[in-house]
Amino acid sequence: MQKRKIGLVGIWFPEAKEMLHELTPPGFELVEALSPGEFWRLEECEAMVSRLTADPGLIDLTPRMRFWQVWGSGFEYCDIEAWGRRGIPIANCPGVNAGIVAELTIMLMLAGYRNLLQINRDLRNGHFPRSEYFGKSFMLRGKTVGILGLGRIGRRVAGLVSAFGAKVIYYDILRQREQEERFDYRFVSFDELLKTSDVLSIHCPLDDSTRGMIDETAFAKMKPTAMFVNAARGAIVKEAALIDALNSGKIATACLDVYEHEPLPPGHPLLSMDNVVASAHAAGNTRDNTENMARYVMENIDAFFAGRQLNSPEDIVNTAFLKA
Repeated sequence: MQKRKIGLVGIWFPEAKEMLHELTPPGFELVEALSPGEFWRLEECEAMVSRLTADPGLIDLTPRMRFWQVWGSGFEYCDIEAWGRRGIPIANCPGVNAGIVAELTIMLMLAGYRNLLQINRDLRNGHFPRSEYFGKSFMLRGKTVGILGLGRIGRRVAGLVSAFGAKVIYYDILRQREQEERFDYRFVSFDELLKTSDVLSIHCPLDDSTRGMIDETAFAKMKPTAMFVNAARGAIVKEAALIDALNSGKIATACLDVYEHEPLPPGHPLLSMDNVVASAHAAGNTRDNTENMARYVMENIDAFFAGRQLNSPEDIVNTAFLKA
């Protein structure tokens, strides 16, 4: 019996590809078509798994495609309307990365508050700065942490900073009253979030409503002592405005895992600033969570073709266009 083909496209690290091959369900075959020169291999594929990017032209190269599964939660690179009108559901993996993204977010905050990178650099240069950062270091306890987007990741971050003794405020287009009652989080307006947060942490998706929402006006409203943290999507922030805010003292620190344009080119201004902690869009990448993600992806594909419910009813992101 001929196996169904699953196309693999996008940007992948070896461990993830290996795990997907190992967990491919019986009756399926994984076909790698990572670059445009290999897209011809997708012609016979009935399912597709993508990570971080996908060429818009794929819609014209996949006549047999029935299901598109995204690795992770972000799907901003997918034309959900076009594929939905073609009748092809696009699914993501909401929450599978939530724990590890939240962990990296806390790491960024602590590194920024405790000057970890600067101290490490001094040590490597032969200097032992035991007390030189005393007046420049801070703790999370007692700080007001503002969460922009109290979804799966935002809730994890809120819980972790609460454990450090921080106060949590948040803004979300969907008010989370149960979270407020259970954990004493306070819902505030977007303006109040900007004005009162000691740490502002971004955890909303990238779409037309959030693209560029953290701009010159937003930074002007923040405290000059504020820390800005972004482990969501870079394009939520106007990077030129962020650089200006850091240089002019409108905010004190930025801790970043994502950027407006990736990868960052050598010599990018953010990489030379002492008040920036920079990671490389690595929040969702840990070896021990890779299996969780790969298993979730393949379970969804297997369930779809068997006529079963996916891991979660919320996995399909283009439902509105499938009904059109």
